[in-house]
Amino acid sequence: MGDSTDPLGRALLVEQFRVLRRQVPVLYAVLLIDSISVGLVLPQSVSGGLRFALPTALLAVCLLRLVQWLRFKAIDFTPEQAHRELRKTRRVAVFLNAGFVLWILALFATVDPGLRAPIALLVFMGCIGTAYCLGSFPPASLLTMLIAGTPIATVLLLSGDGIMISLGINLLLLLVLLGRMINTNFRSFVQLVQAHGSLTQEGERARAAEQIATAVAERFDRALNNMSQGLCFFDDDQRLIVCNRKYLEIYDLDPEVVRPGMKLKDIVDLRYSAGSAPKMSKEEYLVWRNSAPVIAENSDTTVELTNGRIVRIRHRPMEGRGWVATHEDITERHRTEMALAEAKAAAEQAEAAARAAHTHLTEALEVVPEGLALFDKDDRLVLWNRQYAEFYAASQEALAAGTPFESILRAGLARLQYPEAIGREDEWLAERLARHALPRYSHEQHLPGDRWIRVEERRTADGGSIGVRIDITDLKRREASFRLLFEESPLPMWVVDSATQQLLAVNAAMCRHYGYRREDLLLMTEQQLKCGGSDQADDFYLHRTASGDAIQVVIESRPLQYQGRPAHICVAFDVTERNRAQERISYLASHDVLTELPNRTALDQHLSAAVERAEVTGSGFAVLCIDLDHFKEINDLFGHGIGDAVLCETSLRLQGAAQGCYVARVGGDEFIGITDLEPLAASAELLATKMRAAFEHPIEVDGHALKLDICVGVALFPRDAENIVGLLANADAALYRAKHEGRGAIRLFTSAMDQQLRERRALEHDLRFAVERGELYLDYQPQQHRDGRVTGYEALVRWRHPDRGIISPGEFIPIAERSGSISQIDDWVLMEACREAASWERSFRIAVNVSAAQFRRENLDAQVRKALRESGLTPARLELEITEGVLIEDVSRAQRSMQSLKSLGILIALDDFGTGYSSLSYVQAFPLDRIKIDRSFVASLGQSERSLAIVRAIIGLAHGLGVPVLAEGIETKIQMALLAKEGCDEMQGYLIGRPQRSAAEKAQSRQSSSSLMLSAS
Repeated sequence: MGDSTDPLGRALLVEQFRVLRRQVPVLYAVLLIDSISVGLVLPQSVSGGLRFALPTALLAVCLLRLVQWLRFKAIDFTPEQAHRELRKTRRVAVFLNAGFVLWILALFATVDPGLRAPIALLVFMGCIGTAYCLGSFPPASLLTMLIAGTPIATVLLLSGDGIMISLGINLLLLLVLLGRMINTNFRSFVQLVQAHGSLTQEGERARAAEQIATAVAERFDRALNNMSQGLCFFDDDQRLIVCNRKYLEIYDLDPEVVRPGMKLKDIVDLRYSAGSAPKMSKEEYLVWRNSAPVIAENSDTTVELTNGRIVRIRHRPMEGRGWVATHEDITERHRTEMALAEAKAAAEQAEAAARAAHTHLTEALEVVPEGLALFDKDDRLVLWNRQYAEFYAASQEALAAGTPFESILRAGLARLQYPEAIGREDEWLAERLARHALPRYSHEQHLPGDRWIRVEERRTADGGSIGVRIDITDLKRREASFRLLFEESPLPMWVVDSATQQLLAVNAAMCRHYGYRREDLLLMTEQQLKCGGSDQADDFYLHRTASGDAIQVVIESRPLQYQGRPAHICVAFDVTERNRAQERISYLASHDVLTELPNRTALDQHLSAAVERAEVTGSGFAVLCIDLDHFKEINDLFGHGIGDAVLCETSLRLQGAAQGCYVARVGGDEFIGITDLEPLAASAELLATKMRAAFEHPIEVDGHALKLDICVGVALFPRDAENIVGLLANADAALYRAKHEGRGAIRLFTSAMDQQLRERRALEHDLRFAVERGELYLDYQPQQHRDGRVTGYEALVRWRHPDRGIISPGEFIPIAERSGSISQIDDWVLMEACREAASWERSFRIAVNVSAAQFRRENLDAQVRKALRESGLTPARLELEITEGVLIEDVSRAQRSMQSLKSLGILIALDDFGTGYSSLSYVQAFPLDRIKIDRSFVASLGQSERSLAIVRAIIGLAHGLGVPVLAEGIETKIQMALLAKEGCDEMQGYLIGRPQRSAAEKAQSRQSSSSLMLSAS
């Protein structure tokens, strides 16, 4: 049995009791069964008392103990309690075994010897079972075998029966073996309990260590996460060992994502994704971070992150290539330090500036020509300059810092420094001190030696004062001269009392300009010169002369003291004629000079006001775009003088038909009308109809009766557009449709027109880049002499649009002329034609058709010279075709331009002759080398005698002046034959050849000599 005084014994006692608590109930059950079995196998000859009485008493004890042990299963015993119960169990086992042995021995004495062996075996089996159940309690187990088994085996040995003896011997041997086994098992049991105790102790120590480690870890984690700095550990493989919460907060990292074992590169990726990375690329940062010096050396760095944070990093390497680093967010501290540094620098600068300013102030006070003095709030002298002391030299001894102002004055009075105070010193002193106390005061002061100064004094915010003394001695001396200048000035001048407005003095010029006598003017006030009220916005006054005429005058006035009272001297500038001229200029700025209608500037203002009014009232208005039909022909045929007269008459008729509606001229023969009468569409159409009706009768100018008509396009606001630009564009689109449908058409804007307008604008946009994209090319149409020789070609420009295909010149040339891109096309055609012609083997004459815009350019001769130089083409091979409409715009300028071109050695042809003025005076006035008869006359040859007569006249007159003639548009043999008969020099048309890109090359192979005339259209 274990000892309760040492840990092993205590553990052994508890474990023995724990095992017995399970085994003892089985033991008593075995004893009950064994006793009952013995009782049942005994013969009837055995007395009932021996058979049942004694076993029953023993069984009662067994039942009582069985109940007690069953109750022990729910109770945990201490080693002391277990020790007591084990001792009790041992005593009970001795008692019960002894009782059973006595019972069995009594049975042996009474039963038949043949039954002794079975009874002995039954009892012995019970003994073995009891010993087995008490195996963990060797004292009880061994006592059971000793008390119960040994007597039975001994009885069997002493029986004298061989079988019984053999059985007794075996039972004794079995008891010995069982006892040895119980001892062996008990030793193993003890070792097991000892091992279990050791394990328990180790477990308790481990749990205690674990609790300590957990507590330490919790304290470490608490300390780590409560650090004001971010902390991180990385191992040799750049894997995160641990980091605290502050590290994650500084770099805006998710704690659920950043875990121990994570690679540095993955954390860097997260930082760049979160916007908390350094201001460098990720690759640059990783290269820098993985460099050997950075990893292996201690470093303290300050890094600015992309999110604006400033972080100070202290890096410390660990054994191997691992490291530990702290990260401190010093953004606010950095900003504070920067602010403090800036504030310190600003303070130092301010201090330096203050010192410099004081120095400059002192120096400035000494160099200024005025006398300056500063007094504090108690009127004590603080600062003064040398000039101030010079002015008051008599009282200079009193000029000391802290001297009261009154004391300085008294010192001057004592030394007669103020001539005006002599004889009235006290009164003068009181007046002077009163003026000095005012917030601001100015007066003139007389000093000895006929010296005058102006005293300007002003009180400062702190109650002190600043005094300025200005030497006006020369000014006073000039006053006499001024009086003379005042009287002799050619400008009207007068002096007026500031309080009463009474005229105090006037000069002779005022008397002459206003027509009054001097005596009459001196009896008048300034108000009597004015007539009516002047607008505050005007910069002039309206005055009335003696004759009643109103004049506009600008008055300049200056205050002065006149005869001891405040007054103003005034000078008047008569701006009547200037203002009338300005009004005329302002009128012309918003009106057309020719027609006196509102111009585009006025129109824009009117439209803006109309849109604002319509948006406020929810109403609308209509815009009419008006264009004269064929007005260009009038200019071409009759000149600009007649054209201007036509425009003036047109404006009068449009205004008359408008009946009060707004009409403006926006350029050339284009006018704009605006009406807001409801319903808009019907009112606009009615107004357009009235305007057309105004041109039913011809316009007569200089004996010419000119029949005109107009086309009108109408757009409504806000139905057709929501802004001015869109409204005018849509009205122009409607006008464009009207002009294409014929003379005198009136069209209202529709959505289909909008599509056409967009297409036209898209075409205009694409045309700007056609040259750059190489979309233009030239076709060549042959020209031949009347004897059949090919003498030249006309090159026609074509446009291959990437989406719309080939676009004819008749469609895109007008667009180019309106958009301004014609100049780029002209330059390209000229250069391309010269380059192509220069590459041919035979010397052809070439000519380029000059557009009106190109001819108006000042540098046409320079452009031609450049084309000839860069292409290498001989000038004599180039012929320029110019329409007569271009020539009549400015005849003198046209002559200069053509002379400049001819000086280059090129040829000039007059194109489309017969469709304009058709004046032979141009043929004589301009240096022409060829005249081209327009195709409109050639087309009627063979059908109209009048056309033949015109062609015959042109050829005859041109030949009379020695100028060759070329007819274009020849499509039939009859036309060709008639022209040849009339002596036409050269011919061109489909009959001779259609325009082709390779026409010139074919001509080279056919002709041995020819000339090429290139015309771009």
